[in-house]
Amino acid sequence: MNFLLSLLLTACTTLAMETNQASAPATLPGSAWQVTGLGGQAPLDHHPLTFEFDLEGNIAGDTSCNRFGGSCTIEGNTMQVGPLRSTRRACEPDIMQQEQKLLALLRAVTVWSLNGEELVLTAPEGEIKAKRGEPVVRN
Repeated sequence: MNFLLSLLLTACTTLAMETNQASAPATLPGSAWQVTGLGGQAPLDHHPLTFEFDLEGNIAGDTSCNRFGGSCTIEGNTMQVGPLRSTRRACEPDIMQQEQKLLALLRAVTVWSLNGEELVLTAPEGEIKAKRGEPVVRN
């Protein structure tokens, strides 16, 4: 009897883990994020970085200077972004440097994870950390 109970519990645990892994990508499409960490540093004050994932497999965002967008493929906990396109406004050098760092890290992202309510996008050169934000309404 203990063997049967143990077997049943193992099967249920395995099924629950597989279900969570299979549904993990559904947490990103349709979500919006505000960057809280960029390569180990906080974003510039009063110059937020935001991005969102749509339901068609795209990512779009705002660097406080320019808007960007491109394709985004999510499979399990892996991610591939790009190519990205952006508007070409010029801004103050520190804002442009922050923008270039964000876009470079996004292009290099290979893995994503959710730690509680924090999204972590990992690239070989560093991480992007973000908290949930409000979707942008475009007219």
